[in-house]
Amino acid sequence: MTVKIPDILTYRYDGAMVYVTPAATYEEGVQFAQRVFPELASVDPARIVISVNGIVNQKRQLIRIGAMAWKTVVFSRARFEVLDITLDPEIVVSDTDGERDAPPDYASLKEKDPNGDFLAPSRAPSPRRTQGRLLPDLTSGGLPRSRSRSPSPSATSTSESCSPVEWARSLFGKRVHG
Repeated sequence: MTVKIPDILTYRYDGAMVYVTPAATYEEGVQFAQRVFPELASVDPARIVISVNGIVNQKRQLIRIGAMAWKTVVFSRARFEVLDITLDPEIVVSDTDGERDAPPDYASLKEKDPNGDFLAPSRAPSPRRTQGRLLPDLTSGGLPRSRSRSPSPSATSTSESCSPVEWARSLFGKRVHG
């Protein structure tokens, strides 16, 4: 049995249809779509999608054609068969401050908050869990406790005044072998 390669296909975009000859590659198929539908001429080719109509789970839906499957799928189509052209959504990244992908400037945050506790960890206890539910901390009458301020690292730094062993003991409250 010989498979007859279609000599003509139909591209459909936004309700309009145009006959085209089968493109040799997916990329050429996208170029054909841009040529026959002038409104696609300025669209980024990466956004243009070519699909076939198929039935999946008794529902008609578009099935995208991958570039690697182009020849197999397109050359097995029937003459005049419709290939649907759609667009992937355009992703717009707005740059509000002029510095794209720059890490946060923690020094400027510290200048805004001279107390230096803008990155201080919370001293609040972790909520208790019982059978997957969070329970309130009943030591304060069931109401949330107000957040206490953490001392700044420079005020409690003991690295200059004690040895590493003493420092570890102060953290863990255990005897540390050193």
